[in-house]
Amino acid sequence: MSKERENEILRRTSFTILSWVVTIGFGLVAVGLVISLTYHFEGGPTAGLAACLFVIALSRRIMGSHIVLGSSALTVVNPLITFTVPYGAVTEVRGGGGETLNLVTRAGDEIYCTAFGGSIIDRFVSSADRACERIERQIRRGRKGSRQAPVTKKFTVSWIADGCALGAVVCAVMAGVLGV
Repeated sequence: MSKERENEILRRTSFTILSWVVTIGFGLVAVGLVISLTYHFEGGPTAGLAACLFVIALSRRIMGSHIVLGSSALTVVNPLITFTVPYGAVTEVRGGGGETLNLVTRAGDEIYCTAFGGSIIDRFVSSADRACERIERQIRRGRKGSRQAPVTKKFTVSWIADGCALGAVVCAVMAGVLGV
């Protein structure tokens, strides 16, 4: 089986498009603000630059959410926490039909999937329903060779979002020092 097939990534197309539109749009505004700093080195453009970087960081975190279907486990990448859930640990996939997609584990924990959060538009396009079907199909397939392993949680790393957040903090401090 090919590596692509083993690791199927589920995400809303709108999340990818919005993420890049916000990143490029606010990135261009940030570049304009950096250029204006060469003419007016004061706090206003620096505060605007901090705001642009913060919006990029926030949108990349939220819109970067997705689900990865691996060979023995699925990975739910949420804005702050990434869950790795072995297929044998999943008892139920809830959601679809405009409702938020959630996974229920054998331990009784419910894992919220930001990538397929409830939405009015999803009642018409059914992306969460399709994701539920793919997850359930993979769970049935993956349980056969799956051993009981615990659900793991770790901090989600997003290099672009983390870099922009750090830049926003630096710019906010500079704006405070320069006087807004």
